[in-house]
Amino acid sequence: MKNTLLVALLVVAAFLFTLRQGFFLASPSVQPGEWHDRSVSVPEFILPDLGGTPIRLSDHRGKVVLLNFWATWCPPCRAEMPSMETLYQVYRGRGLAILAISNDVSGKSAVEPFVRERGLTFPILLNPEGDVFAQYGVRGLPTSYLVDRRGRVVSAEIGARDWSSGAARETVERLLPEE
Repeated sequence: MKNTLLVALLVVAAFLFTLRQGFFLASPSVQPGEWHDRSVSVPEFILPDLGGTPIRLSDHRGKVVLLNFWATWCPPCRAEMPSMETLYQVYRGRGLAILAISNDVSGKSAVEPFVRERGLTFPILLNPEGDVFAQYGVRGLPTSYLVDRRGRVVSAEIGARDWSSGAARETVERLLPEE
């Protein structure tokens, strides 16, 4: 009886958590299928970084942008962060920007220690309300969009990736301006 009650409570808690994370139920403002024709620009957003400075996606127009939707409680998200840092260190001087958008409900208090421990240097943005997750139609974590210099998605990835792999580097290099 105790086991059945415990399982039922866990199921209810998981359901309520999913409802709280409204991005599972929301409709994106631009359907991912529309991005595949490369004629629709990604939706604009403004989110605070860890220092509280508002960051706009459009601040990075003209750069290749890796938008990464993640949370500290997500093991695959945590696993891919070092490879994202490697990619950022290699290409940031050539026009790559990485914007990692956290959905941690605790916001800065959960995210800042994680970032500090791992020595991440790319911008980390906070979206505990999940509205930008919903705007982008994020259904699972991590989700990443690679955006070209004109603001169009060229790749959408659900799940962890090795962003420092040869294939990832080749894709980024194709999108970067010639040196």
